[in-house]
Amino acid sequence: MTNDGSGDVRLRGISKTYGSFTAVHPLDLTVPQGSFFALLGASGSGKTTTLRMIAGLEEPTSGTVHLGDQDVTRLPPYKRPVNTVFQSYALFPHLDVFENVAFGLRRRGVRNVKKQVGEMLELVQLGAQARRKPHQLSGGQQQRVAVARALINHPRVLLLDEPLGALDLKLRRRMQLELKRIQTEVGITFVHVTHDQEEAMTMADTVAVMNAGRVEQLGSPADLYENPRTRFVADFLGTSNFIEAEVASAGGGEIVLRAGGGRLVLPRARCGAPTAAGGRVLVGVRPEKVSLTHADDAGGIPAGRNRITGTIADSSFTGVSTQYVVDSPVCPAFEVYAQNIDRDPRLAPGAEVVLHWNPAHTFGLDAARFAPDGEGSPAAEEAAAR
Repeated sequence: MTNDGSGDVRLRGISKTYGSFTAVHPLDLTVPQGSFFALLGASGSGKTTTLRMIAGLEEPTSGTVHLGDQDVTRLPPYKRPVNTVFQSYALFPHLDVFENVAFGLRRRGVRNVKKQVGEMLELVQLGAQARRKPHQLSGGQQQRVAVARALINHPRVLLLDEPLGALDLKLRRRMQLELKRIQTEVGITFVHVTHDQEEAMTMADTVAVMNAGRVEQLGSPADLYENPRTRFVADFLGTSNFIEAEVASAGGGEIVLRAGGGRLVLPRARCGAPTAAGGRVLVGVRPEKVSLTHADDAGGIPAGRNRITGTIADSSFTGVSTQYVVDSPVCPAFEVYAQNIDRDPRLAPGAEVVLHWNPAHTFGLDAARFAPDGEGSPAAEEAAAR
């Protein structure tokens, strides 16, 4: 599908305050036409308020909302070409599935609804349940009815506010794939609000990570995960190990660092910190990127890998992997996720080990700016200033 921009959702300088509290700081955001876009953040991050301003359910304190070329900032919700699906599906309990989906068409005076409703029920794979009442459906089926009821009005944008929050884990994962399939088939813009990082990364083409009313980072799921620009994003999307290091030298495409008497290498392209000698860098690496080798076998570790030593403090068998916590001089609780293939029985609490990984899997943040516990993020810096 080509995008000429005519169906983009464009937010310009949009903000929302309630008295002295700022829920959303002025932000610019463009959601491309036909994309699956996620607003991801914890409670209070401003994601739902942003969605409600797109829907017309909240009036912006400043800024504008455009759908394509149309400025809809002051339009009421029913005049906007958008529909919203909430966590509580709000289905009509006295109407069957067919009539719930047909409701919007009938309200607009459409007389012959059978063909359109039938096609929509097939899209959400509920054709066989057309005459059931909502209470006779599973949570996932009710959610699909709510999506069908919203889509049958042919909105240019479908807004989804935590639509999977009430489902159990297995059903939620199945519905993530279902919603992505539906979005791909209908080709309209989906804007999805969630606090669940796995949900956002499974479904969305683009994710905006929100924190304290701001977009902390915007990008594809893979880019956000592999190249976080702030400690908040690195911790919110999965787990990261952090090591404070000092720049020893920087030449060509790599930076050589000193940490706890050892040497680490970081690709220059993945470093968001000053690279002058003596500068401080917060080195990050994901637990699944790290290998764990018993100290007796350290001689077999290939040259050129980043490595640190430590002692296993704890281990947890999770089925797919074993999760180790390693006490190291440079990181007191270094986490490693190792696949359960040919497990070494010596890797148990108390064992001396070497942690090692490919330098290309390392990223760097400015240690002076990004302190522990989320301090130093752009949002935190302003809060401290206030």
